[in-house]
Amino acid sequence: MKSSRYLLKLLQAFTALIVLNLGACASISSDYIASPYFRAFETLKGAIFGYPDYEITKELVEGIPYSSAKFKIGKGAAGLVILESVSNKKLTWVSADKIYLIVEDGRIIRTLGLFNNLTSYESPKQTFKELIEKDNPILDYFVYYSYDKPLLLALRTHVHLSNKGLQSIDILGDTKSLILIEEKISNDYIGWKELNRYWVDPKDFFVWKSIQHISPKLPVFVFEVTKRPPI
Repeated sequence: MKSSRYLLKLLQAFTALIVLNLGACASISSDYIASPYFRAFETLKGAIFGYPDYEITKELVEGIPYSSAKFKIGKGAAGLVILESVSNKKLTWVSADKIYLIVEDGRIIRTLGLFNNLTSYESPKQTFKELIEKDNPILDYFVYYSYDKPLLLALRTHVHLSNKGLQSIDILGDTKSLILIEEKISNDYIGWKELNRYWVDPKDFFVWKSIQHISPKLPVFVFEVTKRPPI
C-alpha cells in the first residue's frame, strides 16, 4: 500500500509537471512507473500532445494495390484508409478499425463507425471546379448537417468560401502546387465556428488534402490522399 501511494503521488507530480512544463513529457519512461499508472499517464500525455503517427512511407503506399489516404482524427495517430468503392463520384474509404468515410468532391459527406456519425450533408451543388473557374461563384450559402447519437437533423450552418491562391504541399516527398480554398462554417445558435481547408489541384480540381470539421462533437479530421483513385 505504501508503494502504491508513493506511485500515485509520483504520477500526480508528473501531472503537475505537464501543466508547469509541457516539454518534459517526452523524457518520462515506463521504467520508473508501474504499468497501470504509466498507462494512465500515457493517456493523459496523449490527450495533451497527441499520439505518434504510424510511419507511412511512399514505399508502403506503393506496395498496397489499392488507392489510399492518410487519415487523422484530432490528436489520434494518423493511419491509412483504403478506397473500398466508387459510386456516382462518391468515394467510400475504410480504415482497419471499420471507420467509413464517404467523400464527394473532397468533402466528407457521411461517416460510419464513429460515436457521433454524420448521416447527411446537404448543400448547393457547386464543385471546386465551378468555384475556381466561375466569374461569380457562390461564396456565401447555407448547408445542413444531420447526425446520429444524439439524433440531430438539418443543423443549418452558414458557409463562407475564399480562394487563397496557390500553395506548395508535400505529399510523401512529392511537392504539389495546389489552390487553397478556405471554408468558414458557423452556427450562432450552438456557437459552432470552424475553418475548413481544401487543397485543390488546378489542373483537374482533385482535392489532395483537406482539414475538415464535420461535427460540433468531433475533433478535426485531416485527410490526405497518398495514392489517387482512378477517377
